[in-house]
Amino acid sequence: MNVLSDLQIRSALRAELRTIHADEPSTTIIDELSLCQGHARVDLAVVNGSLSGYEIKSDRDSLNRLPRQRAIYDVCFNTMVIVVGSRHANGCFDAVPEAWGIWLAIPTISGIKFEVRREPKINARIEAESVVQLLWKAEVSSSLEEVGVTLNPKLGRRELWKCLVASVEPQELFRIVRDRLRARGDWRSGPTPFRGDGLSRSASKSLRYRENRDWLLSAVSRRRPS
Repeated sequence: MNVLSDLQIRSALRAELRTIHADEPSTTIIDELSLCQGHARVDLAVVNGSLSGYEIKSDRDSLNRLPRQRAIYDVCFNTMVIVVGSRHANGCFDAVPEAWGIWLAIPTISGIKFEVRREPKINARIEAESVVQLLWKAEVSSSLEEVGVTLNPKLGRRELWKCLVASVEPQELFRIVRDRLRARGDWRSGPTPFRGDGLSRSASKSLRYRENRDWLLSAVSRRRPS
């Protein structure tokens, strides 16, 4: 039985998402999106008319971190999908909420294919206070100015987040965050840590980094992998 690594699944998943959203140029796909001030990172995020997360658990990973991760993912993403190797094909059902989608990565002669074991449902637990933390300080300041809020230049990032949450309705806030994320483009300039084979390495020194530079893709379609 082939043992799939994080890198193998990630590369195939990114290609699959690129194909799914190929006709929709307003979609952005981001690797390793930091959430809640760095308390968690989701493997891939798809940003368009909603915010969707994809968390990879390869055959070389354990599910030990999932309880902490899912608590953060559930307040940040409209939909969430866990993508697993065969090792976790059964155990993942008990490890994630019922609203999460489940994709199984299957090695074939022609490459990794994805089998949808469960479709994701819309998450009702998303919180404005958590989603706003995806914004950089300059982005929050600009957003507040655009909605007519006079800024105190001495305010820090946390105070600005609170101010934006108090100034707009949640759905408008979610739209602002998605628009800001899409506007960043290829914004990473420093090393990004990636999981793989139980080790952490600087992405700027690895092939994985070069592959992960291709973030801007096309937008939402309802296609699902066969």
